[in-house]
Amino acid sequence: MHRRRKLRVLGAVAILALVAAGCSSNNNNNSSSSKKTVKLAFFGALTGSAAGLVVPGWKAVQLAVDNANAGKYGNLPVKIEAVPEDTQGNPTVIPPLATKVANDPSYVGVIGPNFSGESAAAGPTFDKAGIPFVTGSATNPTLNANNWTHWFRAQANDNTQAPDMANYIAKVLKPNCTFVLSDDSTYGKGLAQIGQSTLTSDGVKVVADLGAVPNGGTGETKDFSPYITKAKQSGCKAMFYGGYSPEAGPLRAQMNQQGLTTMTMVVGDGARDDTFLTSAGAAGNGSVASCPCGDITQSSDPAAKTFVSEFTAKYGASSPIAPYGADYWDIAMMYINAFKAGKTTRADITSYFAGLNYQGISKHIQFQSNGELNADDAKIYMWKDDNQQWSYLGLSTDVIPS
Repeated sequence: MHRRRKLRVLGAVAILALVAAGCSSNNNNNSSSSKKTVKLAFFGALTGSAAGLVVPGWKAVQLAVDNANAGKYGNLPVKIEAVPEDTQGNPTVIPPLATKVANDPSYVGVIGPNFSGESAAAGPTFDKAGIPFVTGSATNPTLNANNWTHWFRAQANDNTQAPDMANYIAKVLKPNCTFVLSDDSTYGKGLAQIGQSTLTSDGVKVVADLGAVPNGGTGETKDFSPYITKAKQSGCKAMFYGGYSPEAGPLRAQMNQQGLTTMTMVVGDGARDDTFLTSAGAAGNGSVASCPCGDITQSSDPAAKTFVSEFTAKYGASSPIAPYGADYWDIAMMYINAFKAGKTTRADITSYFAGLNYQGISKHIQFQSNGELNADDAKIYMWKDDNQQWSYLGLSTDVIPS
């Protein structure tokens, strides 16, 4: 009798164990550990001299993905893995990285590439693979001429930014003439070409040296004497510079060192970061920058305030959000919202973005048929360097006389 009771008890325990195991299995099926993992590749210069333009965006993406996986935005049908692909700001590094991502079916989207030259190098591979790729900072206008089906630009392009830079020079600075200089990058030279054309239309005399500074964005150029000599010879009171901060900052510093202190330097978003401030130092005071990005730390939007608070809590108060942290946060949230809507394949996400109508913290995002941001929703901001920090001046429409 005792033996039988013991067997019955053991049988009951075994049954309870099986039930418990079944319940545990069901719970795991509802947990993130049992969900399918989808990957988002982040393409940008995470190391090297141009990293200051890119790292804030990567940090914002990581924050958004961590929040999503923790269930902060509701239950997602997938677990998201954000994978950094360091381009070093060098288009020649891109092809094998792009091929690796394109050929791996676990990747359902790309955030970036951050720069225009990188976008041009990676675009054919991504588009052929049918993987959506969304940049928040590659602004060269010719990118849309590639007719890529899966490409989106969640930012205004240089057809807006460059004229604003030129109009600021013509209508606010009102110089005797403008020296237009650029590096040899796709972004820098394209920006300067548009700027030169706009300045000429505004009736401003132009002396140009386009594509002159080699290895744009890499910081390899150390001596800017040849370009400073040409700037001096021009006699112009303003400089339009198309290029990135690793060259723009030292150029500004050496201009002052070589006696060219009265020429006001106007740069685009590629030089509107802390790298410029550090390398230009006190010589940067009075420089002006345009940027389609805004100062998210000054936003009154509750969602923007939450983002700033969470970003600062995760990375520290000294970690910069500008220039493109908020913009890449919005791109990450575009993907997260697509997943929430059940769009988890490359094709479905592309279709979702094509019909997107999303109010982000940086801007309203809605795309034209060619992948460009709806022009009516793009905003341009002007910035000024004062006491080694960029200070917000306002929208170009407010700052520049009509």
